[in-house]
Amino acid sequence: MSEVSGKKVAWMALSDLFVDNEISYEYIANRVAHLPISEVERILFYEVLPVCMSNLLVLIPSNHKGFSEAYIVSSIEQHLLKWQTSRLYRKKTALKIRFYKFCLKQDWHKLISEMCQVQKTNG
Repeated sequence: MSEVSGKKVAWMALSDLFVDNEISYEYIANRVAHLPISEVERILFYEVLPVCMSNLLVLIPSNHKGFSEAYIVSSIEQHLLKWQTSRLYRKKTALKIRFYKFCLKQDWHKLISEMCQVQKTNG
């Protein structure tokens, strides 16, 4: 699997944490368990979260079924480009990430636990 297609798989799986529906930690873990936990953490908090978190911050989230791959890929690529080119964007986004990490702490720990189970099973 190429690095880009591997990233897309991780982006799509991790974006499920931000859908206003039941979260399948097992499904997400199965999609990302081949990656080190530190890499999943970086992808989740620095690539996926800045793009998807707004869905959970509104009173009535608009996304109940999952994000489209086209939306996720283009939005994350735009985010990463801004991250590389704008110091102000990096600072603003880094502050948001700090806060949102706290908000997602419980989900993150559930996902880590599930990933460890998958990694043990796959040995």
